[in-house]
This record gives sequence, C-alpha cells and structure tokens, in this order.
Amino acid sequence: MFRFVLAAMIILLITGCDTRPLEPLNPQAGSEYFPLEKGRFVSYNVRQTIYRLNQPPEVVSFQLKEVVSERYITPAGEEAWQLVRYRRANGRQNWEIINVWTVRKTATFAMRTEENVPFLRLVFPISVGKTWNGNQYNTLGRENYRITSIGKSHMFDGKPYNQTLTVLHRNDSTLVGKDKRMEIYAPNIGLIYRLAEQVAYCQTPNCIGRAIIESGTVTEQSIFDSGIEPD
Repeated sequence: MFRFVLAAMIILLITGCDTRPLEPLNPQAGSEYFPLEKGRFVSYNVRQTIYRLNQPPEVVSFQLKEVVSERYITPAGEEAWQLVRYRRANGRQNWEIINVWTVRKTATFAMRTEENVPFLRLVFPISVGKTWNGNQYNTLGRENYRITSIGKSHMFDGKPYNQTLTVLHRNDSTLVGKDKRMEIYAPNIGLIYRLAEQVAYCQTPNCIGRAIIESGTVTEQSIFDSGIEPD
C-alpha cells in the first residue's frame, strides 16, 4: 500500500510540473520611464529653501524647462541627446536658456550628464528593490540608488500621474543633519518630481537633538506641463 501511495505522489509531482520554457525578460523593461525623442519637454515648478547660519531662510521659486534637442554620436560611437534647460521666474516671463546637459539611454541603463558629471539614473529591467551605484561613471564615490516603488499614483499641479516609478538616492537622518534625495518618473514622460534635502542641524547645547536646521538647502521640483514641441 505504501509503495502504491508513493508512486502516485511521484506521478502527480511529475505531471503537475510546468515544463513550458520561461519567457525571456525584456532587458529594456522600464525604458518608457526615460523617453528620448526630439522636442520632448517637461516643465517644472521649483521651490528652493536656503538656510544660512544666523540668517532667516531664503525661499526662491522659479520654473524650469528641459527639452530634448539634437541627437548626436559620441566619440565612442554611442548615441546621445542634448538636453537644453531653460529658466524663468514665472509664467509671465519668457524662457531663458541656462545650460545644455546630455542624456543617453541604452538597452540596460539611462544616463544623465549634469555639468559634465554623469549619473546613472535608471537601470533596466526595473524591479522594486533593485539597487545600483548611481555614481558608477563619475568620481564622486559610491552612492546606491534603489527603486522603492512601481505603479503608484501621484498628483502634481492638479494632474494625476499613474504607474510612477520612485528611485531613492539617499535617506540619511542623524542628530547632525539630514540628506534625503529621491526622484519620481512617469511612463512616456520621464522625471516628474525631484526632492533634494541636504541640511545640517544646530549643535549648540540648547538645540542639539531638536532637528533645528542651521544650514543647507531643500529643493523640490515638480512637473506642471509636458509634451513635444513642434519643429
């Protein structure tokens, strides 16, 4: 009887196994979060709070626009794009160019070069918990970027953005200060939100441990418009 039961169990295990070949994972899964084509733009509202020792905080608000411009081939034979960046005080002002950065995307990563410093912004395929060195191609020292969520909805400037991707660059908080940096991307748009909070806390006996900001900067950048400009 025992042999019969054992044989039956083995048959069930064999026939119950799914022997179909696994579909290969698309190596570019997630590349829609970093779209590159001529004329594609994203406009942002930026609010920056600057803290200085023994001075009241200074709040600066402005608008930023980034436009994917010309495609070109690097000396290494790689495809890249110019990213033209504009700034204005508000919607009543004209855009003024401030600088030109570069962006590049391959089958396995998306890179953004800011002031001649390359940052590895995304790595494909994407998955929650995936970690990589965002400073892999520069000399700033290792910094682990991590995908913390995929698929969440966010609201910016009264507009919903669905299926977003959140990348945490750093989230350190101590009695001395705080360093939190993160980005949110939307499919077929790109970067829609950025937070950079890098501050030092007061260390005098009467304020230590109370998280009173003494110096540093907090910058929030959030989308208010996007699309493709006509030629």
